[in-house]
Amino acid sequence: MSRITQRGATGPLALVANGTFQTSTDSSLGTLLGSRWDLSDGREVRLGQVATGTTVVPGKMYQSAAFIGDHQNLATTAVQAYSANGNVPAKVTVTLGSTAVTANQFRGGYMIVNDATGEGQTLKIASHPAADAAATCAFTLEDGPTTALVAATSEVSLTPPEGSGIIIMPTTATGAVFGASLYNVAASAYAFFVTKGITSVLGDGTLTIGSAVSCSNAVAGSVENGVIAQGFVGTCAFTGVDTEYRAVVLNV
Repeated sequence: MSRITQRGATGPLALVANGTFQTSTDSSLGTLLGSRWDLSDGREVRLGQVATGTTVVPGKMYQSAAFIGDHQNLATTAVQAYSANGNVPAKVTVTLGSTAVTANQFRGGYMIVNDATGEGQTLKIASHPAADAAATCAFTLEDGPTTALVAATSEVSLTPPEGSGIIIMPTTATGAVFGASLYNVAASAYAFFVTKGITSVLGDGTLTIGSAVSCSNAVAGSVENGVIAQGFVGTCAFTGVDTEYRAVVLNV
């Protein structure tokens, strides 16, 4: 039986319990979304939470929550600098586009400084309140930027936490590829997805042994022989038949 160990952890966590793969609805796992864990057989998995209304089946590719256009390229209205050894956290207030945010929707995700002063920085989001569409919203950051942002000058974009809102990989990606499913998972539950190593994945077309593979742009959740424009997610380990599942060495 495979056993799982988080990198740096002092002991293993069983991947299976009572003959079934583990899932959980424990909301405290939200702080571990996207974390990488090692299986004793050399594979790597990450923890994700399935989106509401989505159920997961084995052997398909899944992505994290879709990026929201109304949460990109946002104007900043206020900037609070990190100070007093963190007793005063860094905080950036932005004006949202035409889509509201729920409380802590982006906790564990990132604020990308996409333009003007401080551009190029990736800042992890610690917390934020709910806010209406087109309203302002203050995002508390885990650390302060190394180059200070300037209100009304710096522009930022919001990135969902990896592993949140997992959905089947669509034929046109709307978010970051997360990994392949190992087992059935109910909507809204937490579970592990394979990111590195051999796993079964649905094939679109005849997969060629040794060929790089990409997420398919024709069949949701499947892979096809590699297409540069679609990015690569691994290598075919055994020649595959269209619509069947074959071993793929993932590298997501």
